[in-house]
Amino acid sequence: MAREITDAQNYQDRLLKLIPSEIIGAYLFLQGVIPKEHGKWGTSIVVFILCIMTPLYLKRIQNVNKKNQLVVTTISFLVWVYSFGGPFTFWGIYQPWLGSIILVLWTMTVPLVFAPTLKARPA
Repeated sequence: MAREITDAQNYQDRLLKLIPSEIIGAYLFLQGVIPKEHGKWGTSIVVFILCIMTPLYLKRIQNVNKKNQLVVTTISFLVWVYSFGGPFTFWGIYQPWLGSIILVLWTMTVPLVFAPTLKARPA
């Protein structure tokens, strides 16, 4: 499945392509194998590495070349991780209600406003 977003795609196609499902799946698996006593640093390091891997994976494996899509999808990963709690729980900055609100609003809004290409302004 080509992951790059085009102007012709509808809301649902854009939504699915802006959620880094493979990276989220990797995070959920890795979070599950980190021992509880290493949760704070273990999950923090995993999230950091997956944040770096998200645009690399999209560019090299999924052939996404649009920088704005790479940035938005990486932010989407962080939004999903926050909604799960992850390292934000260990650092004392996680609020479950806020995670739910941010996830729903981000996931529903970004595909509506995401522009696959940056259009030049008329002179």
